[in-house]
Amino acid sequence: MDKPLITLSIEEFGFALASMGAEDVAAGLLKPMYGELSEREWELILQAASHSLLSKGLIVSLEENEIEFVPDLLDMLIHFARSRSMLRGYSHMGGQEKVLTIHAGEDEQAGHYLYHLAVDQRIHLFTWTEPSEWEEELYRFYIRQDRSLPTVSAKFRLSEARWNALTENPSESAVRRLLEEWTITEQEQQQISNWSAAFLDAGKSLDNLSILNYGDEEMPTSEQMLLLLNTEHCFWSIHNVQPDQKAEPVIEIECSTEHTLRKQLRDMIGSFAAPSLQR
Repeated sequence: MDKPLITLSIEEFGFALASMGAEDVAAGLLKPMYGELSEREWELILQAASHSLLSKGLIVSLEENEIEFVPDLLDMLIHFARSRSMLRGYSHMGGQEKVLTIHAGEDEQAGHYLYHLAVDQRIHLFTWTEPSEWEEELYRFYIRQDRSLPTVSAKFRLSEARWNALTENPSESAVRRLLEEWTITEQEQQQISNWSAAFLDAGKSLDNLSILNYGDEEMPTSEQMLLLLNTEHCFWSIHNVQPDQKAEPVIEIECSTEHTLRKQLRDMIGSFAAPSLQR
């Protein structure tokens, strides 16, 4: 049986969330795009969104005080609203921003996962997914079909203090000064120089993959994160390899091969999916 695939505009998604009682989430979604608008202006935007959903057949009934969504969309909205844990990927490539979130189900939905892909925040795609699909999905989320990664990996490690010094105020002169101060090998110097140059060329911006959990706070906390930098010659991955959470982090920066990147993706998938599957 084919999985349902539902595509919503940002306005349609905002309207659907507001209709489910998640006005704050809807506002957080729409305000960055529209800014501050009058109440009447918001009404017109949401009214147009409701008519669009109706024309798509995603709303069964549209009454003044009652809105009935088709079962597929309703199930996805309920899952989205209840989920307290997600695997979230962020990528900015070729001028296009993409955010992929996989939402774990709660209570009777435990073991079920909702796939949500946002493209430039304007287009939102939803379907159901399962862990066996995620490695390839995530790999292609970050790596183009025609892209080949190096066959041999290269990596180096930094203390948290050195990582902070390298990334907080990076410049070519600052990197040179740090490399002169640090006692490291020539190979490490070259690797750090290559990574720093790529980081600067990317505008000091990194893609990422993280596991986010909601506790009692309004905002989720990151339980695990993999930072990523996609360049012409290397696909860099950056993560903490220190297993002791009480000890100082050890930051490993690697020019990944397909094998090493896929292993890191599998590790993240395993950390995210295992708790839900064990409930």
